[in-house]
Amino acid sequence: MVDSKNILIVCGTSVATSTVVKEKLKEELPGYGVEVGTLTKAKATEAPSKARTGSYDLVVATTSLNESQFDIPVITTQAFMTGVGEDDVLEEIAETLTNS
Repeated sequence: MVDSKNILIVCGTSVATSTVVKEKLKEELPGYGVEVGTLTKAKATEAPSKARTGSYDLVVATTSLNESQFDIPVITTQAFMTGVGEDDVLEEIAETLTNS
């Protein structure tokens, strides 16, 4: 049985950018063998406290975060907004989740 993975998606205001990332991850990650569980959007300012709940396996951010505030992996990328390097980032996310 494959465990579903929960991802916290972080952008500056938790509106437009995080919505694009959320939809892309929901659409693409199953093709990389990842069972997607909960995809939750958060503002950068609330991300550390949400991540500390223990409910998430990974943070995907489109804005810089202080990674020392997180006890789970953080992947920061603009690839889903630009399309540049998107496949590489999806592979990195899948690999990180598979190894967690």
